[in-house]
Amino acid sequence: MKKLSILGLLAIMASSCSDNASTDGNVTLKASAVSTTNMTSARMASTVIITDFKINIGNIKLETDVEDDRFDTDSLHDDVKLVGPFLLDILDPNKALSQIITTVNVPNAQYEEIKFKFEKSIQPGEMEGKTFLIKGTIDGKNFVVWSGKDAELEMDFADPTKDFTVNSNDVTLNIKIQLDALIAKLTSLASQNLLLDTDGDGVIEISTDNDDGHHDFGEQIKSLLEQETDLDDKD
Repeated sequence: MKKLSILGLLAIMASSCSDNASTDGNVTLKASAVSTTNMTSARMASTVIITDFKINIGNIKLETDVEDDRFDTDSLHDDVKLVGPFLLDILDPNKALSQIITTVNVPNAQYEEIKFKFEKSIQPGEMEGKTFLIKGTIDGKNFVVWSGKDAELEMDFADPTKDFTVNSNDVTLNIKIQLDALIAKLTSLASQNLLLDTDGDGVIEISTDNDDGHHDFGEQIKSLLEQETDLDDKD
């Protein structure tokens, strides 16, 4: 089983940047997956092990807070856009647990949330046409979960009173994907004998495209991924 780790990005370009050290700062984006079950669940007489997890992300946007006084007075006070797409190999065993996505120079401002979109990958290979791909075993049988549907996420801190402010300083933000709910869902379905290899190819296929007749379960897991992705100011 691969060791839990997350994300590698090739390059990111940012707009709305300033070269003046007195009017800008650096934001470091990280990402990590969080699971108290360490990627394995043995509850309810079923065992689920996740070994692969890939996500394709389109552009990323850091949105400024319109209630910031600088919003109407500073021409640099604007959203920051990072140009994708970015194919993320979350469980790459050669990457750190909390991996740096990028460090980007942004104008001084108060930012309230990050937006990004799960988009279908156009890269040839197993991720082509997919927004995410999860692999593993359920009671020793191979399974795969994937979707070809786009989804836009708006992430802010779990604490709704938090924004993050750049004031000629460095800020680190961590995108955290909580995996316990996903593992619990797969465990529950398996324990009820609801996950079947109906086409006999040796793999239990769960997707929003109705592979193995599991369309509804694919939609539920897609929704879980969207709901369990949050922003944190800690690793």
